[in-house]
Amino acid sequence: MESDLMQPHELGIDLGGTKVLLVAGKIQYKAHTGKTFTPARLKSLLKEFILTNQLLPTTIGIAIPGLIQENKVIASDVLPEFIGWYPSLDWDDMPYTFGLSNDVKAALYGEFPNIAPEFCGGIIMVGTAIGAAFVSNGQEILGTQGWAGELGYFPIPTVNGVKRLDELSGGQFLADKLGLNPVEMVKKALDGEPNVLQEITIAGQYLGLAIAGLLNLLNPSQIAVGGGTLGLPGYWDAMIKIAKENTIPSFWKEGILCKVQSGQQVAALGAVRKLRS
Repeated sequence: MESDLMQPHELGIDLGGTKVLLVAGKIQYKAHTGKTFTPARLKSLLKEFILTNQLLPTTIGIAIPGLIQENKVIASDVLPEFIGWYPSLDWDDMPYTFGLSNDVKAALYGEFPNIAPEFCGGIIMVGTAIGAAFVSNGQEILGTQGWAGELGYFPIPTVNGVKRLDELSGGQFLADKLGLNPVEMVKKALDGEPNVLQEITIAGQYLGLAIAGLLNLLNPSQIAVGGGTLGLPGYWDAMIKIAKENTIPSFWKEGILCKVQSGQQVAALGAVRKLRS
């Protein structure tokens, strides 16, 4: 049976709205990204990572936030410079097999590498924005074009009108609402600043509402939740409390919502596993 661990000829990349993580076995490297981050910059980082660590990859799996179709980026709110990017063509001077995956769909395979035929569950990643991927009876729920899982676009009514879940619970939107950058937000939260903690709690509650809806709709056995935003003080507890209060009691069991076990490498590992399949 093929090992679930990354092989010496494999390299995984988790490309996000605030950072990029390159992983090859036990070797990893992280750099900042942002809306102005470009494919050319990623290519430069990749070449440097391979050269510095004397790697010999043949396959490179890349997880990216957005809509992916036929190994091409169709849309990406958080990385607009990557819209239309097609690495197999645009990087045809590099001697590797590239495989693009939506970052959360990749994380699904990173967290659940061996999906049993009876498994019903999924993963929700809460970072700059929010995405999800789900499995029903061992089969991934894909949707018509393979784009199912855009949980961040889930509409929720508020006193200020209907908002997307991204706008209410995503890390970048939360920082923007507070007039802070993410680093400042984390520092003020850890310092116990009341208004920051209050907004974090509200953000977690909105996510809990959306998750309760998913639990009631899909009746899963387990959903793993990951992403840097979960580390904000009070976010996880607020999410769990509201989710439990609004889920059908017979559907709820302790542990039905758990934190991602594969850590920060979950999407990079999953991108490689998807490329194998």
